[in-house]
Amino acid sequence: MRKSITSLRFHYPAWFLALVLLSTTFSHAQTLPRKGWFGARIVPESGGIRITEVVGGTSANAKLQKDDIVTAISGLPVTTPQEMVDAMSRYGEGDKITIDLIREGKKINISAKVAGRQRSTDPAAEVVYDRVPFKGGHLSVIINKPAGTGRFPAVLFVPGYTCSSVDGLPADHPYERIVRAFSAAGFVVVRVEKSGLGDSRDTPDCRMTTLTDEVESFKAGFEKMKSLPYIDAANLFIFGHSMGGIIAPAISATEDVKGVIVYGTTAKSWFEYQLEMNRLQLKLAHTPPLEYEAKCRIQGEIAYEYFIEKKALETIAADPAKADVLKTDWQYDGKSMIFERNQEYWRQIQDYPLLENWKNTKAQVLVLFGESDFQAFSKADHEQIVDLVNHYHPGSATLVTFPETDHYLARSGSMQQAFDLFSGGHIKELFDAFNPEVTRTSVEWAQKIVR
Repeated sequence: MRKSITSLRFHYPAWFLALVLLSTTFSHAQTLPRKGWFGARIVPESGGIRITEVVGGTSANAKLQKDDIVTAISGLPVTTPQEMVDAMSRYGEGDKITIDLIREGKKINISAKVAGRQRSTDPAAEVVYDRVPFKGGHLSVIINKPAGTGRFPAVLFVPGYTCSSVDGLPADHPYERIVRAFSAAGFVVVRVEKSGLGDSRDTPDCRMTTLTDEVESFKAGFEKMKSLPYIDAANLFIFGHSMGGIIAPAISATEDVKGVIVYGTTAKSWFEYQLEMNRLQLKLAHTPPLEYEAKCRIQGEIAYEYFIEKKALETIAADPAKADVLKTDWQYDGKSMIFERNQEYWRQIQDYPLLENWKNTKAQVLVLFGESDFQAFSKADHEQIVDLVNHYHPGSATLVTFPETDHYLARSGSMQQAFDLFSGGHIKELFDAFNPEVTRTSVEWAQKIVR
């Protein structure tokens, strides 16, 4: 199994940075200081990080060049894209840093001023930067506010599980397309950064937070949305993508929400989901039959020990064969991290009362499913959510499916074609193939139920 696609996820690669900066008006309500932006496409290199393209930011300030190998930021070694992100997050706009690098075989030390990260833009709305308290610090909040006066319906956007910022995304990013589709239709759209991400200050590292922490952070974002003076409190919506489809009903179960939209999610226990996902993706990867079955069996043993018996990853990894599978297929770091998050995050999903939350949701519900989605692959799961909501709240839930549409909301052909594009790293092609029917359907559904 290819480790980059082994769970329900929507990952925006660290090296795929925005190249386009559109014009807009920025309003700063309790704006947090801007964190540093490196501003280059990067790939791991022996002993450091190699620059494949300088696009702006701190890299441009330092006059870095293509094929420079950066080895340290102000004395802190960087050997992976995540370490580069961590290093830059220590500094704010205007700070001075030193960059150790190798250029054409020679070691060089450069001093540079840190440039702030690009801000989100919207040609149809004012972008307002705000903040909300969380665990002793503040989370960054980004608000797209349509032009005009009065009170607007509003949408809280909840992304997938990865620890990736939702700030400053390029116009062709699927998340940005969703946000702009709603703002262009007259909805305020609120995004809250996950803990430690974007300009968030003094909050825990996203990778070390749990699912309950994450739910708490998005509940804080929902409360922020409710407090905005230009919000119509009778018309509040939540849009959850991927893991956001688990978090969205956790909020709507206890809040007065007009509508909930989810795309590419699940209804199963995580133990079941991961086993089925593993089998599907191994098949799409054309794994030889006997190797396929052997991998599925050992995956099943690991999942049972981890999710059901609640064993620590280090205990499971004491078996060399399982340790190898954990490292290659679960992105295990040898300690407590898998799939870029800590082990408790995933175990909490296994025990989370997902279906109870859907039962307690009194809002109208729109469930969206892409038929080529090899990550949130189960149409039956999406149907189960609709059936459950309609059982307890007749007529409240609707299912819409999109042929040849994948987890990236892209028209990517068959599930096999979608898998091949993603596993081959053709992210830009997927972005370009965005299916506008997803946003059109979502916006029109929300408009119909706004009172």
